[in-house]
Amino acid sequence: MEGDIIEIGAFKGGGTVKLAKFAKKYGKKVYVIDIFEPSLDQTISKSGVTAFEVYQAYLGGRSMLEVYQEATRAFDNIITIKEDSMNVRFGQQTRFIFGFIDGCHQQAYIENDFNIIWPNLVSGGVLGCHDYQFDDWPEVTPAVDRLIDEHKSEIAEAHQIVGSYGISSILLIKK
Repeated sequence: MEGDIIEIGAFKGGGTVKLAKFAKKYGKKVYVIDIFEPSLDQTISKSGVTAFEVYQAYLGGRSMLEVYQEATRAFDNIITIKEDSMNVRFGQQTRFIFGFIDGCHQQAYIENDFNIIWPNLVSGGVLGCHDYQFDDWPEVTPAVDRLIDEHKSEIAEAHQIVGSYGISSILLIKK
């Protein structure tokens, strides 16, 4: 299939590395959009903890960007866009075969990130949204459900995948 891969929200780069390894086999690039400033994500979980606090706990005082760069340094097929996703757009010539959204967990960002990827996703391409039906981030599921409803005529299939700790992703295959 024609197109590359895009990930919005890279955190420490673990998922990026997996995507880059896969993409390299097929001569594809991985575009990564992340501002790498955890303090800017003040999304409040259902339990009252902010995303920033969660990120800080996992980073253990290290810089998110430095951890990401260390994880991804061996790959020359990653294009990192250090930017707030609200400020990123791609031209019509850019095509994606796979996109993954796991950035800011606020409704406005989820909708924005979907709209960065979906118009450029090729027919048969897949868009994944992380933290779907995960109670800790209460804005994710309603935002994704609204987007699915708005674009249902363009969606061939939807598959929910339950991962570790009951955290789900939903995969949407474009017609």
